[in-house]
Amino acid sequence: MIRFFSRLPTLFGIACLWLLHFLPLPVLARLGKAIGLLAFYTKMSRTTRINIHACFPQLSTEEQQQLVKKQLGALCTSLLELGVIWWSPKSRIEQLVTFKNLHFTENHTRPIIFLTPHFVGLEMQGARMGMAFRGVSMFSAHKNPDIDRLIREARDRLGDIIMVERKQGLRALIRGLKDGRRLYILPDMDFGENNDSIFVPFFNIPAATVTTLPRLAKLTNALVIPSICYELPGHTGYQVEFFEPWQNYPTDSLEADVARMNQFIEEQIRRFPEQYFWGHKRFRTRPHANEPYFYRWPQPLD
Repeated sequence: MIRFFSRLPTLFGIACLWLLHFLPLPVLARLGKAIGLLAFYTKMSRTTRINIHACFPQLSTEEQQQLVKKQLGALCTSLLELGVIWWSPKSRIEQLVTFKNLHFTENHTRPIIFLTPHFVGLEMQGARMGMAFRGVSMFSAHKNPDIDRLIREARDRLGDIIMVERKQGLRALIRGLKDGRRLYILPDMDFGENNDSIFVPFFNIPAATVTTLPRLAKLTNALVIPSICYELPGHTGYQVEFFEPWQNYPTDSLEADVARMNQFIEEQIRRFPEQYFWGHKRFRTRPHANEPYFYRWPQPLD
């Protein structure tokens, strides 16, 4: 009984998402923008503020704050849209999420790895691409078992994607590639210095970056096809954009390969800065032990 009552907040939130999934995306966007504005005035915005302050020093304080507000609105909107992914029919998701440059993914004899950064439309992208390609991807189980179950059920319902937990290692990913599946790699998070990471620039800041993409591409002779997912004007849907497969990748320089990856991600962020997931502590791990903690924010929240 105690366990049931402890689940009530989660179950209430899930019920709200179920009701919201019947609404059009523009309505969800207006709700998300309002919630994001409230979040701006809380400590929830702290990491986003610090990241944007560090990565866009050329912006004025007011411009940085406006970008933070837009990003929080986009993030909250994507959270409200989870119900659309979990319960909407495939036909609706096919209508809401379209492909651009799909031809870059076709007629290849080599295995394919999709480079997929963390934009707020990532869950929409995963749902739509899972319907189009047999895939395999690495993930971390959600701490909340009720939410984790919904995520897994939605992925199973919408497509054929094998989800590999991080503790299983890379062998399961390699097996998926050899089986003809497309591998999704999301390499733009800080997993610590001891997790096969090296420091390369990201917005001119040394960032601990995983080397999984070039190492797997070299090991399996796979093509790397970058992709991003961004919101369409008026929030009528999302578009997944594919880019031309990288030629001569990887090279003999692991550092150059990882730097190229970060450079691509940075270029796409500059196109849609408000749609990137700035809430992650991307610069938590520092190259020198004596450096101060990056996410110490000395200024009060405005």
